[in-house]
Amino acid sequence: MYDVFIDSFGARWQDAPPPRYRAAVLGINLTDQLLNPPDDPALADVVARQTGRDAGVRDYVLGTPGAARIINDAVHELTALRAVASGRPVQLLVNCSYGRHRAPAIADAIGQRMQEAGATVAVTHHHIDRPPVPRKHPRPDCPFCAITHDGAPATIVREWADTLAIVPRSGGCTEGHLLVLPKAHVTDFTTDPVVSATVQLRAAELAQELGGQWNYLTSCGEAATQTVFHLHGHLVPRTAGDDLALPWTHPNREQEPAR
Repeated sequence: MYDVFIDSFGARWQDAPPPRYRAAVLGINLTDQLLNPPDDPALADVVARQTGRDAGVRDYVLGTPGAARIINDAVHELTALRAVASGRPVQLLVNCSYGRHRAPAIADAIGQRMQEAGATVAVTHHHIDRPPVPRKHPRPDCPFCAITHDGAPATIVREWADTLAIVPRSGGCTEGHLLVLPKAHVTDFTTDPVVSATVQLRAAELAQELGGQWNYLTSCGEAATQTVFHLHGHLVPRTAGDDLALPWTHPNREQEPAR
């Protein structure tokens, strides 16, 4: 019978573990804490494939300024809660963005300290084996990173904390054509489902505000017509009889391009 349950998870998966039955619950949100990615993007991508249970990542997380205070505070609060729980178990929920690195490392460290204090502890990592997501460092050869991070010229229609809506430099395929792109570098819509969903959310908000009828299009790979490898969604306004063909429309003989 466990008297302390510690559950780590990734908040961005929107799949938090449920509270344990009759447990008093504490929570630690690391989403904006202990953010200390390696400076080298190549090293960061290697770390992304590891987890907080790998010794190198664990030690890196626990060595980040502020980690020791978070662990000490959690141990103190769990100990106090156990003392007044009247025999009920206590539960600690620890989350970071994806549940692979910071949350598991911190959860294991707290669990070890509680065991040393005489508690019977069960530590569960709910999202540690989810697919790794590459770090989103700006890329020096990316024209959209140049806009979002370096202030390169662009006609910005709307800016959110995480996303930009801009007018294509070419003017687009029709009046009102917009591009919606994340500020973080994400190659395409398959790289990070949460970022992809956020971009579509922003596009939907903007299209609803502007009114009218729209296509929302995004691509993954050269064969799918992607030319800039930084996730972006095309918001294309449509009207009856505008003669715009969708990218996957097969040309008929009259529309077939000259060879």
